[in-house]
Amino acid sequence: MATVNFPSNCNEQAIFKFCTEVEGHAGVEELLIDFSSMGRIEPFSMAYVAKHIRDFNRNNKSTTVRCTGHKNKEYAANMAFFRAFGLKHGREPNCKDGNESFVPFTILRIQTIIDEASKEWKEAQDIIEIRSERLAKILSRKESGNLVDALTFSIREIMRNVLEHSQSRSIEYCAQFWPTYNKVEIAIIDNGIGLRQSLSTNPFIQVQCDSDAIQQALMPAISSKNFKGANINRNNPWHNSGFGLYMISRICRLGGSFLICSGDHGIALNEQGKQHINLGHKISGTAVRMVLNTSKLTDLSQMLTKFRDDGYEIAKEIKGVGMYTASAASQMLSRDFKNQA
Repeated sequence: MATVNFPSNCNEQAIFKFCTEVEGHAGVEELLIDFSSMGRIEPFSMAYVAKHIRDFNRNNKSTTVRCTGHKNKEYAANMAFFRAFGLKHGREPNCKDGNESFVPFTILRIQTIIDEASKEWKEAQDIIEIRSERLAKILSRKESGNLVDALTFSIREIMRNVLEHSQSRSIEYCAQFWPTYNKVEIAIIDNGIGLRQSLSTNPFIQVQCDSDAIQQALMPAISSKNFKGANINRNNPWHNSGFGLYMISRICRLGGSFLICSGDHGIALNEQGKQHINLGHKISGTAVRMVLNTSKLTDLSQMLTKFRDDGYEIAKEIKGVGMYTASAASQMLSRDFKNQA
């Protein structure tokens, strides 16, 4: 029997190393994961590890995975971490109770969004925004304001990407707000085709590896659906312009951070700059961590106007790739662009 110890420090580097170690035991008869050393763990680490163990189980049906040392890890159990990868301990995913500033691990089916949109006579993106705003209010414990707007926009844009590009059947997420530290962390993960395959549909983009794909996706006006000759309905405010990830990363870099992983690579962005991360293993789909510094958030429309203008200047340097006009949705919340109609 092989044993892998869960790290006491749950930063992303330690988590990636843990997942690589688990992957290294593919094919063994029995694998024991020991959670005894688990210390403080945050949303991204929980969502990423839960997905990795679940995928490992799916891809290694002859390997029996057992766990130990998890029964006194109350926070992780309360966030539905253990149930998220199949261990019968703690809360179930999608639990609704709890009145604190957190959102436990949740699985949102894409078909649920589509069915809800059909029932309400709305676009699927409208449903995503409604759900994003609901999450923002739970996290912030506020009904309105700069934090609610910034969270709504950031969550919505990542979920839109899953809906429009990933071909994933579900969106997985969890989040936590620490008011004392002016910090919000949101993790959103899909099980789709990944950025590299998605961007390959744009004939103007040359993507040789996962690192290339992530870097391209973070650039303004780069999209799998927005390029010269593409069939785009510009009358639809939700049309895809390739500005969403760029805008979110700019918000997060205001004293926070942004991390995106796809395939075998990750890129982390903060105020200090950019860090490339070799994951050491492959992740199917895309995983995103957004950390917002709530003390740095100002009026959303003012922030996005500045970021959009900066993005236009960058986009001008990328001739032939995008149309350089950010869609209404990537510049504001729907209540704002509907007011301008």
